[in-house]
Amino acid sequence: MTSFLKTAAIAAGVALLPAAAHAQAAAAPAAAATGVAIVDLDAAIANSAAWQSARAQIETTYKVQITAAQTRQNALQAELNALRTEIETLQKNPATPKTTLDAKIATFQSKGQAAQAELQRLALPFARPQAYAREQIEAKAEQALKAAMTAKRIGIALRPEATIAASSDITADMVTQLNALVPSVSITPPANWQPGQAEQAAAAGR
Repeated sequence: MTSFLKTAAIAAGVALLPAAAHAQAAAAPAAAATGVAIVDLDAAIANSAAWQSARAQIETTYKVQITAAQTRQNALQAELNALRTEIETLQKNPATPKTTLDAKIATFQSKGQAAQAELQRLALPFARPQAYAREQIEAKAEQALKAAMTAKRIGIALRPEATIAASSDITADMVTQLNALVPSVSITPPANWQPGQAEQAAAAGR
């Protein structure tokens, strides 16, 4: 069910990575810090106490909706897999008319788009609380990262995929800082709340 929460949020167009994750590197404020470390920002968010608690609440509160959406996702995937297999079989047959193959491909694409739209609608009831909870944690991500870097005397922190070697991994240290900064969050977004509002407001204030 947990993995489906993430899949559903992606299908619903909800950004799961904190704003800080878009940066290639972060610089620590302390001039004396010279070490280089890696940090998995998404893992830090996911392993924070606030997110673990919020996720458990969402899975309990929206269990019926999540189960229904997951069941529908499995059914839609089975339909698309069958159609994909049919297309692959037609492609292997030199006698298959191009018009027949093109029609099957068009049908596959159309069904895929419709499935994505349907899953997005089904995921919305629990994707919004999920996104709202994460956004509250993400708002403290940059502060938590800088605190972790300062504590470990790290001058530069890079995402795992951005470096081959680093002196240390401060993901766990960032989790500790997040737990101190935001021990819990709400899973009930205001009626007029939309994903990304906090980030947009912060950007406008710069």
